[in-house]
Amino acid sequence: MPFHDKTFSPLVFLIVVCIIAGLSPLEAREGAKTFDTDNDTGFYYTIKKGDTLWDLSQKFYNSQWDWPGLWEMNKEIKNPHWIYPGNTIRVYLKPEFKISAPEKPKRMAIETRFNYPAIHSTGFIKKEQVPALGTVLREQEGNIMMTTNDVVYIRPTGQPPFVTGHRYQIYSTSQVDQKIGTSRYKGVKHLLKADLEIIEVNTQYAAGKIKKAYRDVASGDLVMDFYPRQPTFEVDEHPDPVEAVLLCSEDDNVLVNDYRIAFINKGSEDNIRLGNIYTIKRGKETESVYDVKTGLDIAPVTSGKLIVLHTEPASATVMVLSSIQDIHPGDIVN
Repeated sequence: MPFHDKTFSPLVFLIVVCIIAGLSPLEAREGAKTFDTDNDTGFYYTIKKGDTLWDLSQKFYNSQWDWPGLWEMNKEIKNPHWIYPGNTIRVYLKPEFKISAPEKPKRMAIETRFNYPAIHSTGFIKKEQVPALGTVLREQEGNIMMTTNDVVYIRPTGQPPFVTGHRYQIYSTSQVDQKIGTSRYKGVKHLLKADLEIIEVNTQYAAGKIKKAYRDVASGDLVMDFYPRQPTFEVDEHPDPVEAVLLCSEDDNVLVNDYRIAFINKGSEDNIRLGNIYTIKRGKETESVYDVKTGLDIAPVTSGKLIVLHTEPASATVMVLSSIQDIHPGDIVN
């Protein structure tokens, strides 16, 4: 289960253990199931020859004495003295303890990866709308809301034509128009609703079967080609600083809670990369925060962490990993 340290102590704060679903057993030599990259979400590490939990604890957390935490997370390791190359273990990330230094911490020498198999159902923001290949007309039986296994009729645009047996996605769009400082950010949010397989094409319409619905599909929703994205990537806890703003969440929530999908106004053109972990700070870029205890206006305070799941040239899709205060659209990301 996810672990939150509400004190945000640099010694004990754990960003994430796992986020979705139950724990996947560690693969043992006897053939137990390994970390399932098709279904499991979380941080993980693949064991290499010569690794021990003791040594991995030293590499990850600068302390050999944290190894019981790794063992506790991976209950299928019956004996902590026996781990096998090629197997995968779940890990957590912990900020390095810094005594003096304003100096940028070094990236971990140990390879950590994050797996998010739901990436193909996750939304994104582009400057322009993805061209629609067709529009959903109705469900075969007349149902207003459409879901998994329903057959839907589609009016094609004809450019390019639908192909029987091919994978498509149903989506809807909304405009993003947000003032940031003295400028405005404008884009088109794409909300993915379902995977679709075309089963019939004729001169008037196409018919498709919804293979998996992420949200209810409605008449008027659009169809695009399948948008492949990368579900597994290396993690960078200490990327170069970025001056970004949290635009909105995927479902336009007022509060962007832990594990919600959201978007920021910087992307690959700004050197944002998959797996980068950033800090979220309360307040807007141009505002200070009034501190009741001191009576002073102080710089925005840290309220959480997020990880980058996908990038477009001028935006990125992110997941909030943890929060110690309420997170809202407009908060600072750096």
